[in-house]
Amino acid sequence: MEEIFEHNIGIMLNGKERFNVEEYCISDGWVKVPSPKALDRKGQPLMITLKGTVEAFYK
Repeated sequence: MEEIFEHNIGIMLNGKERFNVEEYCISDGWVKVPSPKALDRKGQPLMITLKGTVEAFYK
C-alpha cells in the first residue's frame, strides 16, 4: 500500500499534460490552476477552474 504514495502523479486535461494543477476531479471533469496575473487580497494567485476530460497517471 505504501508503494502507491511513492510515485509522482501527472494530470492531463483534454490530452495535454498540465504541470500547475492545484486540485482536480476526474469524475466531474475539472482542474484548478493558479491565475498567471490575478491576485486576491492577500497576494495569492486566484484559482481558475478549467473543464474537460481529466486523466491521472503515474510518472
